[in-house]
Amino acid sequence: MMKVLLIMPDAHMHTLRIGRFVRSMREMPLSVCTLAAMISDIPELDIKLIDGSVEDIPLDYPADLVGISVLTGCAVSAYEIADHYRERGVPVVLGGVHVTILPGEAVNHADAVLIGRGEQTWPELVRDFMRGEMRKVYREQPVEGDMLLNVPSPRYDLHRKHGYMLPYTIQATYGCRRECDFCTVPVVSRKYLKRPIADVVRDLRNTSGRYIAFNDVSLADDPQYAKELFKAMIPLKKRWGGLTTVDIVRDHELLDLMVKSGCSYLLIGFESTEETVLRQIHKGFNQPVNYPDFMATMHSLGISIQGCFVFGFDNDDHDIFRQTVERVRELKIDIPRYSIYTPYPGTRLFQRLRRENRIISYNWNDYDTMHVVIKPAKMTPDELYAGFKWAYKETFKLKHILGRMRGIGLNCAINFCGNLAYRIFVRRLYHEPRFARPYSLECPGSAPAPEQYNANFREDRICRS
Repeated sequence: MMKVLLIMPDAHMHTLRIGRFVRSMREMPLSVCTLAAMISDIPELDIKLIDGSVEDIPLDYPADLVGISVLTGCAVSAYEIADHYRERGVPVVLGGVHVTILPGEAVNHADAVLIGRGEQTWPELVRDFMRGEMRKVYREQPVEGDMLLNVPSPRYDLHRKHGYMLPYTIQATYGCRRECDFCTVPVVSRKYLKRPIADVVRDLRNTSGRYIAFNDVSLADDPQYAKELFKAMIPLKKRWGGLTTVDIVRDHELLDLMVKSGCSYLLIGFESTEETVLRQIHKGFNQPVNYPDFMATMHSLGISIQGCFVFGFDNDDHDIFRQTVERVRELKIDIPRYSIYTPYPGTRLFQRLRRENRIISYNWNDYDTMHVVIKPAKMTPDELYAGFKWAYKETFKLKHILGRMRGIGLNCAINFCGNLAYRIFVRRLYHEPRFARPYSLECPGSAPAPEQYNANFREDRICRS
């Protein structure tokens, strides 16, 4: 029996820790349990999953092959784990968003890299490995049409079910039709793909719990598809949440079907209340929507809103923190979330700030939207970081949390748990060593400019080596 170890390094997600009890305040991640499902039909394999956010990553596991899913914010630790296993003589495969964007960097720490989604390439790689024919590079081929077929149901059973606030996650669509300047989604894939609704319903039926989360970047980007999906979900009687945009408020039929299908909460990227900023970051589709009307509509439908706001735009000055906190209070955002404008490699934002010489850290540990890695236009990095922390502290004072509570029932429970998670995070933000410094002018072990890696990445040569 060949042992395959699939790892997600610790992405420093918000967690609740009481003694040995650890629960991530997020939904179960899909990446590695979907990869596991893709090779579950190979009887010779013994597959083990590890999510470093909720459990320790074993360094002595007797694996025959290790696969690591890499996000930018955990790339440094992913490479350390990969190097460790390779030193033990265990072959390592790296894949994920960061690897797809910077394969020239990742290939230095791997026996093979997967570029793009793994539906095609991961099963092929594993079978090649079993024959002793594994190549150095596997690249996803373009999908014909707009439907993504033959994606198996995730292996939920291989995850720690009780390690997550929501133990079941579903994905119906891949990609996004929008191109916000800070987002890596259009960098990784410019095509918006949908899964057959029958496949999504099958996955939903395979979840034993009533509550699920959709992992889609923008679930309703294709309104007609979304409506058909929600109609099919109504008999399942699930309660769900997911990501979408404020412009759903214009489609009354869509909203009605969302509610009937069990929608309980939505994550919305407001980003900024300034129209000029929304145009600059290519999120102009938010502009025509009246935010107070949007929130009133969502609350009337019984939908809780996690509203996301970003600090550090070029128009932001010292008043932005107070203005945003007041705006959150006025709008009665159920669960606010703040982040720092972060230029992930490959994005339009990264390219622009590189040209302007305004990126001050290439240490991927800082790329989590909770550290300052840029020179803001109208304040110092220290001032941006101090304002970011103040906004969190002020917003999650108990009196403001209670002011956002609405009645009793499921939504009250959702809002209470969400606000509790962020109130715990505020303590981490002020006291945890990893949040002690706001930015890196000098980064021991930081990455060189990413272009240096990809400029030397010659796939034709690597594949022959």
